[in-house]
Amino acid sequence: MTQKELLVEEARPDDAGAVIALIEQVLSETDFLTKFSEENVLTETEVAAFLSQKAESLNEICLTARLGNDLAGILIVSGDSHPLTAHIGYLFVAVLKNYWGYGIGQLLMEAALDWAEHSPFIRRLELTVQRRNKAAVHIYKKFGFMVEGIKKRGIKTENGEFLDVYLMGRLID
Repeated sequence: MTQKELLVEEARPDDAGAVIALIEQVLSETDFLTKFSEENVLTETEVAAFLSQKAESLNEICLTARLGNDLAGILIVSGDSHPLTAHIGYLFVAVLKNYWGYGIGQLLMEAALDWAEHSPFIRRLELTVQRRNKAAVHIYKKFGFMVEGIKKRGIKTENGEFLDVYLMGRLID
């Protein structure tokens, strides 16, 4: 088996198809996601426009982790256009199950934090994570995120079970 180089880079509009495939695969592999469901996956044209918008924004970014030609993970920082909250980036991270435990999420997080620290706009990052997702909570805490609250019944599983969600944040100084 050939060893492939892992590359973390900003997503491009022509990554739209690969991004959709990654999100759809992650949705089939885990029920830890708090922001996506099968019903709200966008079309390729919509994702290409989304990636273009992120690339042009000063307070948003979409990073991918690529092994050869394959996407292994994604990290999205979504900003707000409202002047009172434009300094806050909302974080979403997903890594394919085949690549769990290899540090890909951590590499994406390092790149995002470096971007945020060099951003003239982002002064805070926020995320939500299911309370039961101990591995993700551990990684976020390792990167300086703190649990700022618990959203009781913050998400409902496909079988109707309510789960608590941590609201986590990290200041960027």
